Amino acid sequence: MMLKNVLALAFAFALAACGAPSTDPTPAAATAAEAPAALQVSDAWASATPGGATVSAGYFTITSPIEDRLVSASSPRAARVEIHEMAMDGDVMRMRAVDGGVELNAGESVTLAPGGIHLMFMDVTSPFGEGESVPVTLTFEQADAIDVVLPVRRRAEQHGR
Repeated sequence: MMLKNVLALAFAFALAACGAPSTDPTPAAATAAEAPAALQVSDAWASATPGGATVSAGYFTITSPIEDRLVSASSPRAARVEIHEMAMDGDVMRMRAVDGGVELNAGESVTLAPGGIHLMFMDVTSPFGEGESVPVTLTFEQADAIDVVLPVRRRAEQHGR
């Protein structure tokens, strides 16, 4: 009889150690593995517009946890926002819209910067003044669109000159 009580007590302790049964049919490890990490945007800024200018540029670094593509951008501060690049055409630096967006490799960063790929704000609704912020929505092929805020700065200020 004593052995029966000891076994019953051991069984009760073993059940208590296991905890209450889960009502979630998905194991926690599977849920964590399936949840994608978020896109990361850093070092975001927009350049101030000189008097009377109706265009400006936006810059940032973006890191994607998955293979993706930045396909477009929009802002209430501009009639349209295009993804542009600067490239040499012989001896002339030319700026043009990027067809197809910007490729994002999983786990790698892409920097939109002066003299390279950047956002071009066209027909700005009002000049971008230093100290202001410009809201922008970035749209991707795979990931959900994200909203970012670009503080307005002078280009020299951004680069420490």
